[in-house]
Amino acid sequence: MITVDIHNEFDVQLNKSSIQGLLENILLDNKHNTGSINIIMTDDDTLRRMKKEYFNQDLYTDVIAFNIDDDPFEGEIYISHDRIKDNAKKFNQSFEDELKRILIHGSLHLCGYDDQTPQDKSEMTSLEENYLEKFKEPILSLSLIHISEPTRQAEISYSVFCLKKK
Repeated sequence: MITVDIHNEFDVQLNKSSIQGLLENILLDNKHNTGSINIIMTDDDTLRRMKKEYFNQDLYTDVIAFNIDDDPFEGEIYISHDRIKDNAKKFNQSFEDELKRILIHGSLHLCGYDDQTPQDKSEMTSLEENYLEKFKEPILSLSLIHISEPTRQAEISYSVFCLKKK
């Protein structure tokens, strides 16, 4: 079993069991049957500092993944909420789809995939697309259902709050 802990500095309501299912699919496909992953959703400045400290690159990034241990499998995925939001707009994606892509991307890094060369990047992109196609469950928590007048049809919407917690 893969356990997932989520540390979220933002009021984005995440569906932990769905995220765990997504990551479990990726890890099982890569021969990791047990382990734990910490997901830390933070801001641009935090990831930029980490990128500079650990990779000697002073730039913004959407995700950084650290493989802490292989036996038992343990990893951390740091995600920039700011980059997810901006990239979703830039690539005409929903926040949820972009977040799902980044979770997949970070998980693939934990499994040993790299994106430093055009060939590696192409392979990772192909795998991301495959998992996005396979895994359709929402990763944001359902937060509100309301009935619209006059048709009385149920509308389901996701609320994403982007306020940073103090």
